[in-house]
Amino acid sequence: MSSTPIIPPGGMPPIPPHWREESDWIVLIEFLRNDDAEDRVRGTEAIGYMFAYSQMTDTRMLALIGDPKEDAYELLFSFSSPVNKAEFLRLLQSNDATACEEFEILVPDPSEIEAAQPIARVLPEDVMRQVTVIAAMLFGGGSDTIQ
Repeated sequence: MSSTPIIPPGGMPPIPPHWREESDWIVLIEFLRNDDAEDRVRGTEAIGYMFAYSQMTDTRMLALIGDPKEDAYELLFSFSSPVNKAEFLRLLQSNDATACEEFEILVPDPSEIEAAQPIARVLPEDVMRQVTVIAAMLFGGGSDTIQ
């Protein structure tokens, strides 16, 4: 008998919460305002870069809806090593779209980590499509430098 979980037709496969054991986390807040198209594009671009940086540095990226009234999303990052964390933070600061002040880089509560989901389950569908395109262009470009 196989130990592979059975997925009901049309259902989502279960995602084991491997990230609960990881101890080094940060959280960044991003707004995807429905009432401000320009701000939504800026936020989507920033998330796309963050997603690419997470792929480049073997970093887990999860998300939560932070404040639905404000269209705020919490983006959680967990690092496989201190070196990868340092590189992720360097990449983050290297780009005007993602650069942030030190006080904006927060540590999530254990309850936030517990509730976090893969970004495709949390972000709006239109945003996720654009995030994927941005990340694919950056990560798949074969360049070691980010423009």
